[in-house]
Amino acid sequence: MKSDWSGEVLIPAANIEGYGLVYEAETWLRRICLAALMLAEGPAWASSLDPQLRSRLEAESMRHGTRWYLGIDAEEELLWASTHGQLARVLQLSAIAHAVQHLCGARAVDLADRLRSIALVRNALAHNRAISDATLTILQSDLVAIRSAVDEFKVNTLYAESEIHLRDYPSDLKRIGSEFDRLADAAVGQQMFLSANDDFVFLVRLPVDPFGRWPRGDRIRDGLGVASRLLLCVLANKTGDEVQFVIPRSLAYPEMSEVTRRFVGMVSVDPFWTDVPPTAQHPANSSWPRLWFYENS
Repeated sequence: MKSDWSGEVLIPAANIEGYGLVYEAETWLRRICLAALMLAEGPAWASSLDPQLRSRLEAESMRHGTRWYLGIDAEEELLWASTHGQLARVLQLSAIAHAVQHLCGARAVDLADRLRSIALVRNALAHNRAISDATLTILQSDLVAIRSAVDEFKVNTLYAESEIHLRDYPSDLKRIGSEFDRLADAAVGQQMFLSANDDFVFLVRLPVDPFGRWPRGDRIRDGLGVASRLLLCVLANKTGDEVQFVIPRSLAYPEMSEVTRRFVGMVSVDPFWTDVPPTAQHPANSSWPRLWFYENS
């Protein structure tokens, strides 16, 4: 594989590709871990972590907040503050083992092993060592296994089959369904519905005129505030105009109500939307850990 000049510095092309592959793998493994924690432990999952590990993650997350001048994401997302070793530890918690396998069809221990393998490459990259085509081959092998788990994870999250409820809700969703309908009816000119499967509830806003707009990542973060901890993610269509808030079905009513009110209030107003696509928005906003994108199916 070739190298390219950056001024007088020669940068191996393998390093550039390697960084991208590591970023992809990390992102999906953190999402899988978050989803499993949300299902197994609920929004307060952080309280179930080993106190020493939790304090380390919280300290690192706080340090991110002092580095605002770097223009990076400084949001308090504990899993995104973890090292590969720490993330591997969390993935292997016995309390979430069933949820991990349920969501992605892979054993948590196998994913943690792949993550440790990737960490070796990442360490080489982070310490300014040139990697080779052979290193890329090893990294790509790990990605094959991770992507297999990710494909199943997508089926259960981004592209999950769910039942659309139109004023006819099962008993556990009757109260929140009625509130959702009342709020959605009051949002003039909007198309919204609530759907659910065994694991998650999806609050959906369909495309309406004017078209060709995407959610603003910064407005999502500001509008949700601390309530973002109640969501698995905000799902946005890559082509624009459609957005979903995804929450665990086991969430208590007061928490569901909080998310529902924020959802309807945010997606119904123009400031939430922009004609600037995610690729052109500030990366700290469009790559916020709770903002995920999906493709039209």
